[in-house]
Amino acid sequence: MEKLSSRIRIAPSYTLLWLAAAALVAPACSDGGTTTPACEAPRTQCDGVCVDASTDPSHCGTCGTTCASGETCSAGVCAPGCDDGQTSCGGECVDLETEEANCGSCGAACEDGETCVAGECQAAGCPEGQAECDGGCVDTASDPANCGECGSACDEGQTCEAGACQNGECSEGLTNCDRACVDTAVDEQHCGGCGEPCAEGQTCEAGECEDGCGSGLTACGEACVDVQTSSAHCGGCDEACGAMQVCQAGACACTVSPGQDLGRTVPQFVNSSTIGAPSTYSPSCVATSANERIFSFTAATAGVYSFDTSRSGYNTVVALLDAAGCSELACNADPGAARVTQDLGAGQTVYIVVDGADGETGAFELEITRASAPSCPAGELTSTVPQTITGNTAGRPNSVRPTVTADCPLSSTASDAGYTFTAPVAGDYVFDTFGSSFNTVLHIHDATCGGPQLACNDDTTVEQSEVTVTLAAGQTVVAVVDGSDTRSGAFTLNVRRAVPPPTCDGSGACGDDRSGCLGCALVGNCEDELGACGDSEACVDFIDCYVVCGTDACRQDCATRNPAGAALYRELTTCMYCEECPIDCAGVGATCP
Repeated sequence: MEKLSSRIRIAPSYTLLWLAAAALVAPACSDGGTTTPACEAPRTQCDGVCVDASTDPSHCGTCGTTCASGETCSAGVCAPGCDDGQTSCGGECVDLETEEANCGSCGAACEDGETCVAGECQAAGCPEGQAECDGGCVDTASDPANCGECGSACDEGQTCEAGACQNGECSEGLTNCDRACVDTAVDEQHCGGCGEPCAEGQTCEAGECEDGCGSGLTACGEACVDVQTSSAHCGGCDEACGAMQVCQAGACACTVSPGQDLGRTVPQFVNSSTIGAPSTYSPSCVATSANERIFSFTAATAGVYSFDTSRSGYNTVVALLDAAGCSELACNADPGAARVTQDLGAGQTVYIVVDGADGETGAFELEITRASAPSCPAGELTSTVPQTITGNTAGRPNSVRPTVTADCPLSSTASDAGYTFTAPVAGDYVFDTFGSSFNTVLHIHDATCGGPQLACNDDTTVEQSEVTVTLAAGQTVVAVVDGSDTRSGAFTLNVRRAVPPPTCDGSGACGDDRSGCLGCALVGNCEDELGACGDSEACVDFIDCYVVCGTDACRQDCATRNPAGAALYRELTTCMYCEECPIDCAGVGATCP
């Protein structure tokens, strides 16, 4: 039987999970007498009948609690009926299409920073062409409740077209869909006719929902984009260019333009002036910049290079940019001592920005030297997260070899580059090399390059690497970008805080595998238990055995013959019902340790 990866949010069979759940956490009978069969979760027994107390109007919340005429039972609470397009959740009428606390179903809350679009939680921000209004994503060009801008509602009887409220019918080629003037030939929510939405991942072309996008376009979220020119999706979905970059031919290109190429010679001296020069870049280390001169320089060999303007005639600022990604590698504005050093790989090109502090301009002298051989660490990351740096390991030494682990099965002999990082607060931090040009290995060491290895990863689902480490506030680690076997090249190193698992209990609904507290638990603190069961052939076999049984003796026999599988599944159900959802699932009949 094929095993399922714990990284994928599915179990062997969710239907089987719910059929077995209540009985696994209930105590076994020992007197051999007649027993009352346990109800299948999330149902509970009322007057000898299995009911869902979260939705049953005759047993709403608890057995015998009957809702009044005209009321509905939602999340175990009696509530008045709701208008069309709304659903009662916990006594409130909400729109499941846009409500972040009840996205798609009652109790299915989106994580912090996510929005609810068409009943699906999406990452922060709305799809292209939509705006966030009151926690939901809407098209302000046609939404009569938010016409032109959030909160700008059209009067009764008016339609919204091109972001403006108007009287009368929609313009030729547009259709009035509940007072929104839309083009049903391309509108994904009204494709071919009002209220005919396309499925997730589909686009609307000529009034027909199609998988993917038209020629030359790629589906990214809710939008079809040209990944050759889109700065938000450059080369692929969600591959955003930086503030100083544009997307050209599917690659982020630096908009900073050097005025002179200094080549590869070291040492060398450059004498020039910023008087009358343009001002196109603002270094991060100074509040107010001035006119600047920009030079390009390429390292002939790997090493630590120095860029010094301390002998200039005014208070200079010197910044170093990565030519490939335009990210700022170093910056110094010390009065009379503006000097930066940077570990560069062989062939790596950088841009040198000579600027002035507080608007000062004047004559300057730039000295470039190779200060020393490559070192570890190659540099220092700031404590800001998220952050991204770029560099090159070509020509650098193999300074730190990773310890062989299950995620790093081979000891790398490639050149590497290490960077220190100090955690600003306690928590889980994610380091990855997505965006690098070669097959990377990433390992994290405590305190120094030779410190204990905290984590290591060769490949994820692609040739780049990702690790998560738990750090104390103020703890310093060294992130080493290495290569698989002897590979080296241009790399990208990203650092971010890991998103903590959500707190599930208290949503008001026990739910199921995709909603309520249980759905939340399966993608949160019970994800590891779910993965352990899904990856275990014994656990899958136990479920297959258990669900076909019609007697307690048969069910007990399944557990006796497969104790390992039963134990794994009991851990999963205990996590869901007893540890994560004891309040929301209190009425399902589960007995916890």
